[in-house]
Amino acid sequence: MPDPANIALKDIDFEWMHKAYYSALCRYAERIVKQKEEAECIVSDFFTTLWIDRENKHIIKSLKSYLYQGVHNNCLKCLQHKNVSRRYSEHIQKTHTMGNHEGNNPLSMIILNDLARKIDNAINALPAQCREIFVLVRIKGFKYHEVAEKMDISIGTVRTQISRAKNKLQEFIKNME
Repeated sequence: MPDPANIALKDIDFEWMHKAYYSALCRYAERIVKQKEEAECIVSDFFTTLWIDRENKHIIKSLKSYLYQGVHNNCLKCLQHKNVSRRYSEHIQKTHTMGNHEGNNPLSMIILNDLARKIDNAINALPAQCREIFVLVRIKGFKYHEVAEKMDISIGTVRTQISRAKNKLQEFIKNME
């Protein structure tokens, strides 16, 4: 199938599109985010979003350009999320260090405990499967394929659930700033 332009997304054969572009988009995303699994997750999430919104999307120029631009934007969002998470971790570390230098300042300890409680609440507010997958991957350090085997689900499901958890927790962090 040629690269369609000025066509409704719903009229494009998704199986063809996925076969034609998935691998190249993953390599492109990996060059941006520097992690293969993260790149695959970004591309999978992008295709999932396209599938969900296919009735409302219309490609004006080139399908290839549309796909690369979408993946590029999602990579930038991922990097931004990592930056927010890094700053948050640095803030926690700084606050914890301050508390230790000040003889475990009661105010610092209250702030840290409150923050830890809020984070726990945000994680616990995730749907059950999403929470379990998030904890296994992001807190306990399991790989996507290990979680998929352990829970008898597909790697795609793991990716989707991690993406959902990250989005919800990202909202939580934004609301804290």
